[in-house]
Amino acid sequence: MKKGLKALIIVVVILGILGVLGRIAYIRYEDKLAILQRKGTEILDTKTPVAVSRVTRGDIAETLVFNGEVVPRTEVSIYSTVPGKVKKVSVSEGDRVIKGDVLLYIDRSEAGLTYAPTPVESTIDGVVKSVLTQEGAYSTPQVPLLSVLDMDVVEFVVRVPERFVYRVQKGLAAEIAVISYPDRRFTGRVSKLSPVIDTVSRTQEVRVEVQNPRHTLKPGMYGEVKIVIRKKPDSLILPLGAVMDKDGKRIIFLVKEGKAVMVEPELDITEGDRISLLRGAVAGDTVIVIGQQNLNSGDEVNITEEIE
Repeated sequence: MKKGLKALIIVVVILGILGVLGRIAYIRYEDKLAILQRKGTEILDTKTPVAVSRVTRGDIAETLVFNGEVVPRTEVSIYSTVPGKVKKVSVSEGDRVIKGDVLLYIDRSEAGLTYAPTPVESTIDGVVKSVLTQEGAYSTPQVPLLSVLDMDVVEFVVRVPERFVYRVQKGLAAEIAVISYPDRRFTGRVSKLSPVIDTVSRTQEVRVEVQNPRHTLKPGMYGEVKIVIRKKPDSLILPLGAVMDKDGKRIIFLVKEGKAVMVEPELDITEGDRISLLRGAVAGDTVIVIGQQNLNSGDEVNITEEIE
């Protein structure tokens, strides 16, 4: 009996040890299984993360942008019609004058001869830019006495490269921004086109006329002009970042039912970071703007962000 009891105890102990070892092995197996399942899920999840935007409707314009400076539309030099000494200068630089205003007098009296002072008048409405003489100075009809300019209307002068000349025509609208007023925009129209191309710079001089009743724009100011070549209202518009080149074609990717769909749209006007299209999408379509570089049509995608 003693031997049988001993054997039984040994068997029980062995079974207990085996049970504990089995339990430990099972726990370790469960942990490894969970890790494998997670890795498997990650491997199986092949969706490409992308950021998207929406196709919208709005106005868009095609523009050409140039730099240039403000000049007066009209600037004249004022001369005397007779020789003599300058007498009684009536104006200073910056004064407003009207055509016919007397600016100064010329005394043409000589020894033994006395003449009434001859008035020198402004030939235009404008502002006195400079007084080029002083009282007591001797003047002749060949020497300018003053300079007067019209600032009620100014012109923005730009140089248009030869390759764009055929696109710029009289009457086109323009938007002007000058360094002096960074938060303001002025509007004008193309008023003059030089009939020749400069042979050195290969450019054409173009002038944009701007109404300037308060003389806000001053000759010499420098800035930028956008000439509006064409404008289209109510166009289909998407971010320019949605368009990419693939196999020599310009394409976009739309998202439909969780998959990328490659479309070769008919594109139209580019304005800044926007572009319009004539066909290939409709308003409200979801278009991929980030993450489409390695996509193929039919790939599953995961939308991580929608950019407005």
